[in-house]
Amino acid sequence: MKSVRARALAALLATVPAAGLLIGAAPAQAALTVKVTKASLSKNAFVLSKKAGCTNVTATATLSAPLPTAGLLYSGVGVDLYAGTAEDATTSKELTRVGTSNTYKGAFQVCGKYAPGKYSAAFYGGTVDKNEKVELTNIVVKPLTIKRPSKVTLNASPEPVKKGKKITAKGTLKVDGKVLAGAKVKIYFKKSGAKSYTLKATTTTNSKGVFSKKFTATKSGTWKVAYAGTGTKATASATDAVKVK
Repeated sequence: MKSVRARALAALLATVPAAGLLIGAAPAQAALTVKVTKASLSKNAFVLSKKAGCTNVTATATLSAPLPTAGLLYSGVGVDLYAGTAEDATTSKELTRVGTSNTYKGAFQVCGKYAPGKYSAAFYGGTVDKNEKVELTNIVVKPLTIKRPSKVTLNASPEPVKKGKKITAKGTLKVDGKVLAGAKVKIYFKKSGAKSYTLKATTTTNSKGVFSKKFTATKSGTWKVAYAGTGTKATASATDAVKVK
């Protein structure tokens, strides 16, 4: 993707630059007196399957003053979305000035094909004058995360069960449709009439993504399993009510 900084350098170098070139090995760059004072994303946390399509995110930047345009080869405000280093943007968008205000706005896409994890959305502005002088604003970075969807099932059986007998809480954990082995899940119980759950056990899924834990049935209530997720996997939970006779 060609970032706004890349477009500024392209105007100077008359070439197509690399994707997401924030600083780059380019001619000396000075700092603009205009600053990015505020930046925001309409949404910054996504749970997307690898097979999912794309969804639009509105990016808004407010500057201390409108970016100068008169007599310049290039003038633009934009946002680069990247994971890891800023030199390689996953996607970039040049923002459009809103009327005569100091605000610039535009939409970029977040897609399921992007790798899950932490991203940075870098907002900035850049200009190139007739003397081939590149000037850049400060950079304001906002976080964005993409996680894969998780799903866990739970069957507490037998049901109904006699008091004092064993009851088994069993289920399967999947992430983006695939079983997840070696993941810790927590099993809770809330007796009928209670307001909160009590942790009963922590267990680990096997090679088939299955967990199973036995308990002694004492009271009627609801069993719950919870998967905490990770930086790349979403949380998941499931419940099953059981009557104890």
